[in-house]
Amino acid sequence: MEPVTAPKPGRPPISERVIRVGGAIALIPLLRERGVDVEALVSKVGLPLAAFDHPDHVIPFAKLGQLARLAADRTGLADVGLRACLRTRIGSLGPLGYLVANSDSVGAGLMCLQTYLHLHDEGAAPFVLVEDGIAFLGYEVLEPGLAGADQIAFGAMAIAVNMLRDLCGEGFALREVTFAFRAPSDTSLFRAHFAAPVGFNAVRTALAFDAAFLERPIVGADAILREVLMSQVWKIARGESGEVAKDRIKRVMRTLLASGRFSQPEVAKAFGMNRRTLARRLQISGATFRDLLAEARFEAACGLLQGTAAPLEDIALRLGYSDVTAFTRAFRRWAGTSPAAWRSDHAEL
Repeated sequence: MEPVTAPKPGRPPISERVIRVGGAIALIPLLRERGVDVEALVSKVGLPLAAFDHPDHVIPFAKLGQLARLAADRTGLADVGLRACLRTRIGSLGPLGYLVANSDSVGAGLMCLQTYLHLHDEGAAPFVLVEDGIAFLGYEVLEPGLAGADQIAFGAMAIAVNMLRDLCGEGFALREVTFAFRAPSDTSLFRAHFAAPVGFNAVRTALAFDAAFLERPIVGADAILREVLMSQVWKIARGESGEVAKDRIKRVMRTLLASGRFSQPEVAKAFGMNRRTLARRLQISGATFRDLLAEARFEAACGLLQGTAAPLEDIALRLGYSDVTAFTRAFRRWAGTSPAAWRSDHAEL
């Protein structure tokens, strides 16, 4: 059996993963309305104001989080991420948004979102789950302890519910909304926008709704346009050289682990290729699928242990382990200590 290289112990460092500006553009006029010197605030996190001139611009995910945290502090709005995205719709996702909107059904559209959002949001993983007739559309920040991660998640969920209302049409309603973050001082706007019970300090950040809506056809979907858009997305996924970055593969792995739909063919699909082609590309780059999966699981485990209060049983299941014992055994190989001890040593102050 091929040996699996153990990831380096400790918490993965904060990365410079990027995110397409998209819906975050709306943060700028909101800050101006509040009398904030926007150019000074943006420059404080090392960004030019011009970065927010077009939705296709990309910026470091960590810097967007820093900006959101500063915006909340400066305005006194603990829900500033939500406020900025109240009217943002699916078009903010660019070509991917149009691909989702032209899918056969709501479920197919959400699968596209889950599979390809990594192309312009490298700091989080969307996921779709169905449990006992309830569907969940979630958003997992890969480093939940990052400054401003809560505000990014608030905004992402605001956009997500707007998208679902557009896709599902008449009769759509949420059952519940949960956030894996602490509640802001005032949650009234959350209840008003989502029109459903809202919970915080939860195991996951997700919208819950009746799974029957996944089967609903999307009105006005264009099959020809969908094929054109899919071709464009696949080209973006493979890049100009046809190479696939190992870090991007790990992000896709984390997305699929969160969704419970993990498999090697599903990972390959995210890059518009089959399993054997992906394996060949990895071999050329000196990596193996098993090693990347081990790294992805370790990074996900560290994020969940430090950034959430999720029980070890839930973390084990989310990462694809049969039970806590199997998860603990693997984690000890990676970090040299148990998950519980690691969580205690890395607890956020």
